Amino acid sequence: MVGKKSVTINDIAKEAGVSKATVSRVLNTPEKVSEETRKKVLEVIKKRQYRPNPFARGLNTRKTGVIGVLVSDITNPFYAVMVRSIEEVCRAYQYHIFLCNTGGRQEEEELYLRSLLEKRVDGVILGATQTDSAIIHLLEDVEIPFIFVSRLPREREHYDYVMADNILGGYMATRYLLSLGHTRIAYFAGRWATSSNLDRFEGYRKALCEAGIEVKEEHIYHGEFTMEGGYREGIKMLSIEKDRPTAVFCANDAMAIGLLEACHERGVRVPEDLSIIGFDDIPLSSLWSIQLTTISQSIAEMGALSGKIILDKILHPERRTIPQQVVFPPKLIVRKTCAKLEQGA
Repeated sequence: MVGKKSVTINDIAKEAGVSKATVSRVLNTPEKVSEETRKKVLEVIKKRQYRPNPFARGLNTRKTGVIGVLVSDITNPFYAVMVRSIEEVCRAYQYHIFLCNTGGRQEEEELYLRSLLEKRVDGVILGATQTDSAIIHLLEDVEIPFIFVSRLPREREHYDYVMADNILGGYMATRYLLSLGHTRIAYFAGRWATSSNLDRFEGYRKALCEAGIEVKEEHIYHGEFTMEGGYREGIKMLSIEKDRPTAVFCANDAMAIGLLEACHERGVRVPEDLSIIGFDDIPLSSLWSIQLTTISQSIAEMGALSGKIILDKILHPERRTIPQQVVFPPKLIVRKTCAKLEQGA
């Protein structure tokens, strides 16, 4: 509003009953302020709609208050849930995120990372990395902290990361289908050169080998981590007339939902004619009209934890040399898209 006086840091300090320096610490180094004081100051900041000047703040602290977040496909509900959790954690510490959507392309990953470094972000959360990504050499030359979430590079021993146990998850999904009597089990792969896809395939392969079942190339469908990819590969598979797979393990829920659409279009009943299990447990999967059996990898928790770790590294530089590596255990979520194989199928 024209003529409306802007709120200053002095106004916040006066109303909260603290010093200007305390307000500054809440904004810049909250770990140095007691939880009670921090909450009191943040309540006044929210009430008065105070917005610190990011440029002036950067001059004073040599920080921008911005964290870069790279994802491969923001239209995938998996990333929507993860990014929202990251944002909520960062907001609590008066940090903002700069979201970059790479489209799964390595060249975009590198361009975005260079841009984030030029903007002098305080940290980077990477959820789009391929196993042999070219951005690794860029990250190793910078002084800001970074963390991988969900997808990891091939060499990961010395880096911070948060992930699900994808090998175990793939194994659990395939073992569940085997327990229902299925032996012709297809794998709908996502983007192949990603750790999540390769690890889930390894779990699939391990379960089949333990059961004495050959892993057949014709049962591996190379698609994308998208509904369109699942639909496209589903149409291919449903066109098979002889010895068609009776069950499918999809590398993520988006592909599984795309496969469900293909089944509906072709008149294939799920789970009577085809059992389908996904991976992720995105919100769409629990809808009444979908009810997808899936492997949950605690998306929101992974996003929140990656945000907490990157903030810890930013606020405590002395901790950056100690890798924080967290692996979440997967959970089988049984709904209505899998059934026991009928005799003779």
